Amino acid sequence: MKPVILFLMLISAVFFVNAQDKYTQDWESLKEHEAAPQWFQDAKVGVYFTWGPYSIPASGGEWYPRWMYTPGINNRGQKTYDYHQKNFGPNYHYNDFCKDWKTPKFNAKEWVDVFEDMGAKYIGAIAEHHDGFSLWDSKVNPWNAKRMGPKIDIIGAISKETRKRGLKFMATFHHGFNMMYYPKPENSFVRPMSRYNMMEKGEFNYPKGGDYDKLYGNLPYKEAQEYWLEKLNEVIDKYSPDYIWMDFGQRFLREEYLKKFLVNYFNHALNNKKEVLVNTKGGFFPTDLAIINIERATLPDISNFTWVSDFKLGANWSYNQFNRTALNPQKALRILADIVSKNGTMIFCAAPMANGTIPLEQLKTMKEIGAWLKLYGEAIYETRPFVAYGEGVTKIVNDLDYEWNTYNLVRTGLWDLNSGDIRFTSKGNTVYAIQLGWPGENKTVLMETFTGKAKHFKIKSISLLGSKEKIKWRKTNEGLKVITPSQKPKEADAAIVYKIILK
Repeated sequence: MKPVILFLMLISAVFFVNAQDKYTQDWESLKEHEAAPQWFQDAKVGVYFTWGPYSIPASGGEWYPRWMYTPGINNRGQKTYDYHQKNFGPNYHYNDFCKDWKTPKFNAKEWVDVFEDMGAKYIGAIAEHHDGFSLWDSKVNPWNAKRMGPKIDIIGAISKETRKRGLKFMATFHHGFNMMYYPKPENSFVRPMSRYNMMEKGEFNYPKGGDYDKLYGNLPYKEAQEYWLEKLNEVIDKYSPDYIWMDFGQRFLREEYLKKFLVNYFNHALNNKKEVLVNTKGGFFPTDLAIINIERATLPDISNFTWVSDFKLGANWSYNQFNRTALNPQKALRILADIVSKNGTMIFCAAPMANGTIPLEQLKTMKEIGAWLKLYGEAIYETRPFVAYGEGVTKIVNDLDYEWNTYNLVRTGLWDLNSGDIRFTSKGNTVYAIQLGWPGENKTVLMETFTGKAKHFKIKSISLLGSKEKIKWRKTNEGLKVITPSQKPKEADAAIVYKIILK
């Protein structure tokens, strides 16, 4: 028996090593990874939150830690510096916010309940923003939410609640920019050239030395990159996120570190039988292995790859006490329909208060988005693009002045979508025509796509989701003509959905 046992052990070891070594540090190997797993292509809607010590001042957004040290740099910097000096004084630094941050109202179950009710199929938590403060129980970074401030493993709490519901978990990382985020005392820290680099100015400067250098990104370039990688690997090994969302800062790291991260993430997923993904924002990862991420925008047409666009639920990515506005849910749903019709997915970002309260105006928006998706989600979830993304009166064009103008994104006009616009999705032999607003009762709606790209399709039946009335329709030389019902369906102000069954 002993030779047999030894043989089986050797075979098991070979399979284990092969699994570990499937992905190696070269792009050809890494490109074998599927950029968008099916679960992500089906999910369509995600949500996360931007929350940290910067939520205490609740002014100037998540960039407060940078601007509080940059008087005279620009209007935003001067305004934040003045606000900080007036309200917190010249002896109170960002590291003090980290220690003083308290979250008595935070309840992971309640938060995830809200996000799930909104219709999110994957739920995320910010792991670390540019500020250098980690929201997980970290042995790598002493500046973390378990060790100080809240004294809670926020990543652990959200991931646990998310997975209880069978949903996917996302961790968002913005920390690639930490090494360039705070102004430097002198130009002695070698960094990639960037317009984001700033020098210290004035007498109000953050503390230096020891652990302070880890928070404020005051590390030599090689050490900063190692630190970036260690944080990622710790979260991968400890929480196994299904999606690691990446901000723009990774463009400032050397390729070898990007590859090391991907090798660990992809092999870890393989060994744990998970399908995972990452995104690229600006081209730091090849699109063969990562989905593209754009900000508050859409693409001009249907893409042959799955992509994602992020939108704020509040006035800023993080809570702003001086601007208590929220995303218009009707407009958000119209934009969602546009994005999904072009093979995209949409992530919403909540902005909680420092104490763990989600603002009422954001809760209201999420509730209204969820109400529509509960009724008409079949036109969104698990769908794929039709032969045309849609048609209508609203022109969405490229904003050449937009700072994050990548991948030929378009955004000007996006917020103006209305009942004169239609977006198509499909699922098997079903086409969903989503009219982006209620046009009124007994109105004739013309879909010219059915004399264009969809002219060869034969229609079996048409109904309106949420309506019991029989829908009158006919194909003409002009297109498909549909008559709206005499009674307005529920939640129709945002959009209505014609369910078209093909023969």
